[in-house]
Amino acid sequence: MALRVATWLAIAVGSTGGAMAALVSSGSVPAAAPAPSVSLPLRPLSAIAASAAPPAEAPSASPAAPASAQGLPGVAPENEASTVAATSAASASARPAAAPPAADLLPLPPTKEKLLRLEMHCDQRKAEDCIVAARSYENGSTGLTDPEKASKYRRIALTAWISQCDHNSQVACATLATMYRAGSGVPQSDRNADALFARARELCRFNDAPVCHELPNP
Repeated sequence: MALRVATWLAIAVGSTGGAMAALVSSGSVPAAAPAPSVSLPLRPLSAIAASAAPPAEAPSASPAAPASAQGLPGVAPENEASTVAATSAASASARPAAAPPAADLLPLPPTKEKLLRLEMHCDQRKAEDCIVAARSYENGSTGLTDPEKASKYRRIALTAWISQCDHNSQVACATLATMYRAGSGVPQSDRNADALFARARELCRFNDAPVCHELPNP
């Protein structure tokens, strides 16, 4: 009975002295009572989702620019894609103009006889003569224009150069690279041009040729 009264006294007072008085009066320390189980009510999913979501921020007059646009004066965040395109166009315009392939600089045949000779050479897979014949049919240097023949001769030249490049011709690889760089007879592609120039430089390591000294630096 004295233990119960002292314990209630310690709880009511809530002080260290009251608790010590209860322990002294009992003569021994009672075993710790198990913590009572508390049943918490389940929260609705809507409340959990609302608490997990970050607090909404008030819209500002000038939203912050994305990381790719920060630090660029005069760049609007919503126009980031157009800004990248404009930057690419500016860098492309700053790049030096690609030199045309050598076959594009050869003189055109002034007569039908010379044009016929070029066509015969093209049939023998002489790619440069194919290009000159194609240009003649495109420009009508002999009074004849024929887009179909011009396209045919350009295909023959392209096929011949690809085959020669595959057979380790530095000249053919460099010619194809120049064509892709300038977009002459093929879709313009700096990626293809770089790959073909790299192949030509690799071939030049094993077999030096005059064209090896004219290749652009990587």
